[in-house]
Amino acid sequence: MKKGRKAQETYRWLVAKGRGGEPRVRTLGWNRLARIYRASKPGSVVRKAIANEARRCGYTPSTIIALHG
Repeated sequence: MKKGRKAQETYRWLVAKGRGGEPRVRTLGWNRLARIYRASKPGSVVRKAIANEARRCGYTPSTIIALHG
């Protein structure tokens, strides 16, 4: 991620509900989620949240990263 970005993708931001009432992790596209995943530290709660969302949709996290990386 770039320095000085106003809306940083933290865990709290990622699981917060947006205007539609759904958590952002469910409404963001896989391209953006893949960028957030790669920018996060291994084992972080952000990576775990994205991995859980991928599994909920029937994918493995490695498949999502490979397709949109």
